[in-house]
Amino acid sequence: MINNYSVVFFVFKRPKTTYDFLTRMYKAGIKKIYVFADGPRDESEKVLTNRVKAEIIRFQETHQNIALFTNFAKKNIGLRQNIITGLNAVFKKEDAAIIIEDDCLPSADFFRFTHEMLNRYKDDIRIMSINGISVGGDYDGSSYGFTKYPQCWGWATWKRAWALYDPEIKHFNKVNWLKISRILKLSKVSNWYWFNILSLTKMKKISTWDYQWSFAHFWNNGLAIVPKENLVTNIGFDSAATNTKHVNKSISNINSKELIWPLTHPTVVTENIAISKLIEKNYYLSIIAILGLIRKIIL
Repeated sequence: MINNYSVVFFVFKRPKTTYDFLTRMYKAGIKKIYVFADGPRDESEKVLTNRVKAEIIRFQETHQNIALFTNFAKKNIGLRQNIITGLNAVFKKEDAAIIIEDDCLPSADFFRFTHEMLNRYKDDIRIMSINGISVGGDYDGSSYGFTKYPQCWGWATWKRAWALYDPEIKHFNKVNWLKISRILKLSKVSNWYWFNILSLTKMKKISTWDYQWSFAHFWNNGLAIVPKENLVTNIGFDSAATNTKHVNKSISNINSKELIWPLTHPTVVTENIAISKLIEKNYYLSIIAILGLIRKIIL
């Protein structure tokens, strides 16, 4: 399979998986990869980040028929800044891209699925992103559905959608949120969660980039595509984890499955409410997520 879309690969300190991930992309037919490697936070991490760099160079030397663009940060800039500056740079050159972090193991179907979705919905401004993970649910015979929740454990998007991203979420305030929450038809608990998590993000009490991406979808009434089967396994719940140490671990290491091809497309583009509620239950409204948010509010 030839994949015409570029992959943006964000790495930090996982040398054991870096080469393997790059090889998976190559086998999936990817022809262009942008690699953004963050730098070490201290001397102990420098050994790992140097090994990551060595693995990338080794891949580059043994796969010269693939276009590999690298950016190695000399010092640690953090995941938030690495992703924001990296994607800003990529979308100055590309109209769409597939995005992977070094703790999100993609299946072969992930690349095929995101490629087909990027093609099919490239001009549909209702669709802002494509998720790689799935928690199952009823898709009414279709191969995928639509949700209000973008998820970034292996995903894809277009330049037109990323242009709506605002890391400062300037449009977020109480008045605007009241309007948005009504449109989104959020439950009381979900409304509480998102208002507080976005408030903390805007106050920079949470250093992240992905809650702002969710808000971009909310503010623009955008949808994310979610596959019927899980296509990405998150392996980032170990000692090398950067941002998932307090995430619901029941959603880690969920095996990926194959989709049935050719895909069966939904007859209408509209949110699958049941799927959105499943995503809420597993990712945002789990006991671990709620307790984590309460701790952040108190502190």
